[in-house]
Amino acid sequence: MIGQLILTPKGRGRVERRQLYGLPVLRAEVDREGFWGDRRLRRAGKNLRMGGALSVLVPGGFVWWAALERFGLRPMDPEAFVRAQATPLALKALERLGLAPDRATVALRGGRTDQDMIRTAAQLCPRVRHLVVDAPRGGAELAAWLRREFGVPILPEGETGQVAIHFQGGCPHREGSSLELYGAHPQLSGMTLTAPGLAEEDQKELPLLAALWEGGRLKREDIKIT
Repeated sequence: MIGQLILTPKGRGRVERRQLYGLPVLRAEVDREGFWGDRRLRRAGKNLRMGGALSVLVPGGFVWWAALERFGLRPMDPEAFVRAQATPLALKALERLGLAPDRATVALRGGRTDQDMIRTAAQLCPRVRHLVVDAPRGGAELAAWLRREFGVPILPEGETGQVAIHFQGGCPHREGSSLELYGAHPQLSGMTLTAPGLAEEDQKELPLLAALWEGGRLKREDIKIT
């Protein structure tokens, strides 16, 4: 269950089940002002956790996570959603550089291979001129599989590309355009994932987009890269 915290006058921390763009959420409204503001926020956190919420959507600029973390609540993690957009992000980054994919090299970097890197490699391999696979754990096996599957050479980790996709931290930045698709604050090389079908104030809210994506309420065709 996803929680949603709304800061509003007279909110007392009670929770109720609501729909957010078709996604079931457990919503708590809290008035943070005044002497009892902290107590109302703690009540909301306790009620959200007792209602089954683990991840919580909060308003922009929210700085009171300590009051929620004590109940085991955490921010919505955007990593899975952002990684699912790895291929269109890489292609858009090439487009912004004025490069056709079939004349460009994309580097896939990380400490190890994982399903997201494997999926992205399989999607990009038929579309770009070259791939670099840079992953100390599993990279050689992935490169060998790509050569067998697609019949194209995979460049070693020492090579560079025009665009790099980082699936974990710790790899040196060798490319001018690098996408860091991990952690709570992924870096998209100046690009933004948006959902034009949502209300204007929600279109660029990455945690909300991630929740809707994981809940099956947002599809790839609903996502725009700007």
